[in-house]
Amino acid sequence: MAELFGGPYGDNPSKRFLWRDHGLVEFFWERAGRRWVGTHFSVQAHRLRLGDPETVNRVIRDRYGPFPGAVTFDEVSALLTARGVALAEVPYPAEPDELRTFRQPDAGILVHVVAGTSYGHAGDLYRVASSTTGIP
Repeated sequence: MAELFGGPYGDNPSKRFLWRDHGLVEFFWERAGRRWVGTHFSVQAHRLRLGDPETVNRVIRDRYGPFPGAVTFDEVSALLTARGVALAEVPYPAEPDELRTFRQPDAGILVHVVAGTSYGHAGDLYRVASSTTGIP
């Protein structure tokens, strides 16, 4: 991933896991014997509300342009609906008053949306993840 996204990035290693933080996007691996196996990725959309353009990796900014601030779930949902991509709300028992979770059934992608005030503004996109293995 370092070659794809360049630097800077932060590594959070342990004996069994590696979490590489590229600002907006994070990648996770788990050791399987002598090899590292990729387990999931996440897009930490809540970081966009900080307004720091450096939060979004340079490679992503160069390709897609600036990311000016928070993204609302309504924006994302409208784009997905226009493309025929369905989302189904699923229970998020850990903090049902703070986060709502939607799942794209075909891909298994999870979309976490701020519902309360602990994680930002209600209705903002919080996180998109390729797996349920990570926490929001």
